[in-house]
Amino acid sequence: MVNKDVELKYTLVGVWLIIGGLLIGGVVTYLVIWRNLLILPQLVSPQDLMEIQKKILEMLGVLFLLVGILMVALAATLQLRLLHRIAGPLYRLQRLISETAKGKLPGAPIRFREKDLYCDLADSFNDLVATIRAGTKFE
Repeated sequence: MVNKDVELKYTLVGVWLIIGGLLIGGVVTYLVIWRNLLILPQLVSPQDLMEIQKKILEMLGVLFLLVGILMVALAATLQLRLLHRIAGPLYRLQRLISETAKGKLPGAPIRFREKDLYCDLADSFNDLVATIRAGTKFE
């Protein structure tokens, strides 16, 4: 990770959104199933209905726990990967801009990875450095 603070912060936001979605989904699923159980004809006794409710809760709990763990792990991985494509280039560009502001021009043009975002920003920075090297006067 290049910019740990940014990457971890936004990964945690994604994870919390998934956890919240799973909790809401679990409650809604439970309420729908329970409502349908309550409208069953009088074929089952209240004790049987409570036993069915207990089994459904256990099943839903395990199901949502397993799916939740899988979704959080997958989302965190994808989120970190995406943020790495954003934070990495911005970090490199920020470092080069700081060095350029101190009077040290980069020796070679900055190049980002093929899938990185902000490749056009790197091209603009390279054009700026070329303009400075050419001695163009600024207004």
